[in-house]
Amino acid sequence: MSVASLQFVAALLLLSAVFFYLPGSQWRQGLLAVCNAAFLYLLIPNGASWVALGLFLLSGYAVAWLLRKWPSHMLLSAYLVALVAAFLIMRKYEFVTANLPDSIAAHAVSIVGLSYMLFRQVHFLVDAIQGQIERLSLWAYVNYQLNLFTLLSGPIQRYQDFYDRWKELGPVLEDGHAVRRAHFRLLIGLIKLAFIAAFFMSLYQRSAQALIQADGGASALGQYAAIGHFLGVLYFYPIYLYLNFSGYCDIVIAGALLVGMKLPENFDKPYLARNVIDFWTRFHRTLGFWIRDYLFLPLYKGIAERWPRRADSLAFLCYFVAFFIAGVWHGPTANFVVYGLLQAIGVSAAKIWERHLLKRHGRAGLRQYLQSSRVRAVAIAGTLHFEFISILFFPADIPTVVQMLRTAFRAVA
Repeated sequence: MSVASLQFVAALLLLSAVFFYLPGSQWRQGLLAVCNAAFLYLLIPNGASWVALGLFLLSGYAVAWLLRKWPSHMLLSAYLVALVAAFLIMRKYEFVTANLPDSIAAHAVSIVGLSYMLFRQVHFLVDAIQGQIERLSLWAYVNYQLNLFTLLSGPIQRYQDFYDRWKELGPVLEDGHAVRRAHFRLLIGLIKLAFIAAFFMSLYQRSAQALIQADGGASALGQYAAIGHFLGVLYFYPIYLYLNFSGYCDIVIAGALLVGMKLPENFDKPYLARNVIDFWTRFHRTLGFWIRDYLFLPLYKGIAERWPRRADSLAFLCYFVAFFIAGVWHGPTANFVVYGLLQAIGVSAAKIWERHLLKRHGRAGLRQYLQSSRVRAVAIAGTLHFEFISILFFPADIPTVVQMLRTAFRAVA
């Protein structure tokens, strides 16, 4: 079921209308748990998937409980390796399934939202061993993982934030004006997701198809038509991606507010970022913060402790490892690896340039540079187009991207 469907919206409005008439938090938790289960029921296709999901969830909670009582980095590492291996098999990554028996590689397990469950699981385990989770509750944990508002595509909420609201589930919207704003945000999200984003997706598909057919000899494109279609491919999909994802977030964040839950914001004018580091604090913010906290910083800390003199140089290796993993997480094909590596290059370039400015002009010079409106405009334009070029590899495989680029370059040459 899509969050933009009439069924979902109608069910959400009905739920919000009766939710706070229930006598207390336990009744509200029960009703929300039923809704989580019903939503999940519509998405899980077979018994094997239910069994795999149950093992995934219960093993995570059991290991977190053990880690909290008897912290063991060996246990954590072993479980994470097993967890990631299971994830790669269930998602049927080609480089994994190619080396597995056909009986395992051709499994029928399909769990919608598994990618985001994996990130929440890793966070839950790491925070448990570090003592950052004060109380473990299986009831809260299961509903945290299966929360219908974050199940499909995030935002990636931390367990502690979820639990603080879950144990009370009281109203968070102060007055009628706040309720109307939530309903208005829900409406805006629906319009963005169901209409405007779909329109830009159709424009992207038309331009991409024209470039692909021209490269295959099926049709001929003039110079201006080829350039126009390439600009369509370059600009239309990133616009679609932002509208589609931010529209989804508008719906689930507003919907959660209507039943007493707060979700983290996921967007902050991302296409106004001045470099790739800034971009990842604005676009899919919860993913960017997760990459920082659970990939980059642990890698960098380990390197700094072992090779302190080389830590600054080896930090760039951490960027590449972190974004390579983030790229692979997005999908099992090579185009997502390319996307992740391009992001690592962008982050590294931003860091190198910052160090260059500090070395040459000092902190006062860097501050003056950052305050320049002209520099900011150029930086935003450069970052915008770097991201748009990177996003070329998001909806299409590498040969298809090469086809489209070849058609455009031939038209210009």
